[in-house]
Amino acid sequence: MTPRRAAISAVILLALAGGAQAGNTDALDAGKDLAGKTLSGVAFLPQAAPVLDTAGVPSLRTVMFQAYLQPDGSAQVRAWDPVANRYSAIETRPWHGAGDELCLSVPAFGLPDALCVALHVWGPEFAGTAINHTGMVKGDVQPGSALR
Repeated sequence: MTPRRAAISAVILLALAGGAQAGNTDALDAGKDLAGKTLSGVAFLPQAAPVLDTAGVPSLRTVMFQAYLQPDGSAQVRAWDPVANRYSAIETRPWHGAGDELCLSVPAFGLPDALCVALHVWGPEFAGTAINHTGMVKGDVQPGSALR
């Protein structure tokens, strides 16, 4: 084994060992565990009129968003506006969660109702696939409100 391969193998083993120790051990209860926290993420959603990339493959619409999930079931949400090069104004929208399911309304998603996702959370990171629309989300969770 070359020194380079040995170093790469060592890094992979350390990463795997660290990941196993850092895993969540309790089942997620989105309604309880995410209340009072801010989600910062990206939603990948299909486009009504698909835009083809240079290889002729339809692209997804990406929406960067933040949502402070208040314990009362309301969320302060905003999304990045690439045309204005800034976040949209903060709006208050409903949210709810139960088990590993989170439903959130963000106007920039362009959906007729809330996007509900089956979440996977590890440490401060989350990812999920939509269960009532086509799409997925990925991002992180921080305590308190990060919307300023």
